[in-house]
Amino acid sequence: ANPNAHICLITSPGERGRPGAAELLKGVWYLDELFVYHQEDIASLKQKISFIRSLRARKTDLFIQLPEDLAGLRTLFRNIILARVVGARSAFGFVIRTIQLFKKAQVDYLQDETEVESLLNMLGNYGIKTRKAEFDFNITEHERKKVQDMLKKKQKNSNIIIFSPGGKRPANRWPVERFAELAERLVKRYNALIAIVGNDGECCLAEEIAKKAGKTNTLVLTGKLTLRETICLLEKTSLTVSNSTGTIHLSAALGVPTVVIDSVRNVPGRWFPYGEEHQVLYHKFLSCDYREEICIKKSIETITVDEVFEGCDNILSRHEDKKAQSGFYR
Repeated sequence: ANPNAHICLITSPGERGRPGAAELLKGVWYLDELFVYHQEDIASLKQKISFIRSLRARKTDLFIQLPEDLAGLRTLFRNIILARVVGARSAFGFVIRTIQLFKKAQVDYLQDETEVESLLNMLGNYGIKTRKAEFDFNITEHERKKVQDMLKKKQKNSNIIIFSPGGKRPANRWPVERFAELAERLVKRYNALIAIVGNDGECCLAEEIAKKAGKTNTLVLTGKLTLRETICLLEKTSLTVSNSTGTIHLSAALGVPTVVIDSVRNVPGRWFPYGEEHQVLYHKFLSCDYREEICIKKSIETITVDEVFEGCDNILSRHEDKKAQSGFYR
């Protein structure tokens, strides 16, 4: 659109200390500036005024609001006013994308485009055309070496498969004992190394899987990797198996095929991983209220180990066929 544009991403992880876009996108060539703020930075009126002055100083020509999935009218009006107050000459992206009315009917009968496709189409509507999304991260050799060192003792296995058994919401988590059974079957069938990722609070889930699946063929990395180091691990991975959490989108960005264990929380499609070679498993037409956490948990628990293994097998067998044809494996 404009190769000479100065692009600034305004982003907040929420509370100070939480990981966010800055950790992932530091040093990337396509951003000129990362403007990071935290909840504590705009708590008082004085801080809010200082925040607005900092943005006004950038003399913004175009303000693009990345649509929030659950944003209501109040949030939209606030953001429109912010774009005006900071002096933006033009702005777009202020839309309501989700309503909770007739949610069950929406989930049961609608199919949405992915978040990435939605954003690309939004840009296209305003003259910024692109055929597909491309992802690039400024990963250092030090980060790659750290991950390689972690894998050294375990890399007798021909396939590295990432498990991400956690998730922000407990209702979104597939039962840990099923992850363990799946791990056993993948190790037996594909001589796989199961690398388990997640945050500090999910270590107990990983240890339980490793204990049941056997520590010889598992590697517990929960709480040990940054987002960028997780990308380094994904670069060496044949497959990701995950609940609907951030791991699936990192995996998709690296072009790693992913089996997603999903629920009736959202209209199918919106939070699916970007790309073609993924398998998203979910059951709908359930006799419960899709707005209730107990119903969402029920939808997750209807997904069997056989279904997930079949999804993994479909992907891995295709890759083994490619390996046989080309003599090369990911």
